[in-house]
Amino acid sequence: MAKGGKLGRSFAFLTNAAFAGLVLGAALPGTQRAVCPECYGLTEIAPRIWTDAPGRGSELTRLVGEARGRVAEFFGAASTPMVVLCTMRRCARDFGIGGNGLSIADLVVMAGPGGITRGTLTHEMTHSQLHRSMGLRNLVSPPFPTWFDEGLATLVARHPNWTGRPSAADRARVREAERFWQWDDAYRDLGVGRAYAAAAAEVAAIEDEAGRNGLLELIRRAGAGEPFERVVVQITLR
Repeated sequence: MAKGGKLGRSFAFLTNAAFAGLVLGAALPGTQRAVCPECYGLTEIAPRIWTDAPGRGSELTRLVGEARGRVAEFFGAASTPMVVLCTMRRCARDFGIGGNGLSIADLVVMAGPGGITRGTLTHEMTHSQLHRSMGLRNLVSPPFPTWFDEGLATLVARHPNWTGRPSAADRARVREAERFWQWDDAYRDLGVGRAYAAAAAEVAAIEDEAGRNGLLELIRRAGAGEPFERVVVQITLR
């Protein structure tokens, strides 16, 4: 009887702790709020497009459609993640949008006040499309180096746009950014515009040698688990 009571109290404690964690997580600002945008005051202005500015519904829906169209033109198809558009800083803060925009796998694309543009939305939707086949194992070992991930999104979106010409040194610097924390170092060294432009130039160089079909083959094969650099060599030596 005592043993059963102890087990019962333990189960109740764990259940209550889990429930408290869910309540606390829901109450705190962060990207987890995208699970239920309407719970935090957003309005669905079109299927899977949510915003704090429903009065701008036509304009915002058009921007999302243009971004999806550009991604589909490049890849031949486009995933349709949920889109959260925060036109006010408070909304962006509540949904954990620290910069202009972000994407979470192929689940959601989010943009803050500075990111409600065709360029930013296309950039983030390109990330979403690239990550559409990534699973849990890819959290430990991402199939694409970060410079490629960011360079591809910049190339497809033509955003961020930098008017200078990336030098060989800039391009070599960004290729050192295999993982996201190294990317942060690279754009601190070069500046945001130069870093993104250099990464885009590296991806464009692969496309120049392998063609669009070769670049898409690289994405498909690396996404399926083949070593990225080995596939690059194979498609560029044909």
